[in-house]
Amino acid sequence: MFLDANVLIYLNAGEESIVKFFRNLLMRRNTLYTDALVLDEVIYISRKKYGIRYEDTIRFLDNVVLPYVKIVSIGLNEYETAKKYIGVLKPSDAIHVAVMLNNGINIIVSEDKDFDRVGTVKRVWLGNK
Repeated sequence: MFLDANVLIYLNAGEESIVKFFRNLLMRRNTLYTDALVLDEVIYISRKKYGIRYEDTIRFLDNVVLPYVKIVSIGLNEYETAKKYIGVLKPSDAIHVAVMLNNGINIIVSEDKDFDRVGTVKRVWLGNK
């Protein structure tokens, strides 16, 4: 399962339903993935939307996320794959999909319904686990 930025932002902000959801994912021993672009989004949006200091978000990522989530690389192959999804998705989301597809990941944990437009990706969120 690939974790989109929104789940990590809500987790960082202490949203109780997301904390429970994340714990459930860990207890079910799902292999969790994300990419560095997601980490960038978490750091930036946590500050912009919730006023969480960069240092606190970095500590959160280092201590709560990275011990349990594998970071998948973004390179030229992901860019090449992403090009066919730009227009259907925002560029950053197209890159996330490319990372997923190039690494054999077909489930994304996200509230973003735009991912439903990609037939090869299944989106899960709180209500549709």
